[in-house]
Amino acid sequence: MEFSFFIVLACGVTLILILLSVLKKYNDLRDTLARLETENNSMEMKKNAYEAEIGALSERIAEYTKEYMLLERELAESRQVENERALEQERYKYMSFTEYLISQGHINEDDVTKAEIYKKKNVSSMSVAEVLVLFNRIPSDDMKIYREEFRAVTGQ
Repeated sequence: MEFSFFIVLACGVTLILILLSVLKKYNDLRDTLARLETENNSMEMKKNAYEAEIGALSERIAEYTKEYMLLERELAESRQVENERALEQERYKYMSFTEYLISQGHINEDDVTKAEIYKKKNVSSMSVAEVLVLFNRIPSDDMKIYREEFRAVTGQ
């Protein structure tokens, strides 16, 4: 009987040791699970912060894209104006001042004809433009402005 008591006692101690070992493993697993849940929550918070940052960056990208498109349009318009100016300058490159005045509508062919007739009759060394000022066809102040425009347009 004593022998059975020791066997039962040994079995009980073994069972307690096994239960303690299982309880320790259970506590370790519970601690690991709690740590993993904390890490998971931390990662979720970081993920949400990154998603918010991505949203903000996407909005900024959209704004920059809009600005870029506006700048591209302005550049294209600027280039078009520059090309038109170059074409206009090329068109006026070999034009005389009198032809320029006619093309701008400041005078007409009859005015030029009258000025040339006057020059021939009076053997004048004045230019056609000077004769037009003399005839009060163009005020002298306006003639100065037209000459500056002509120089700017033609580069002459």
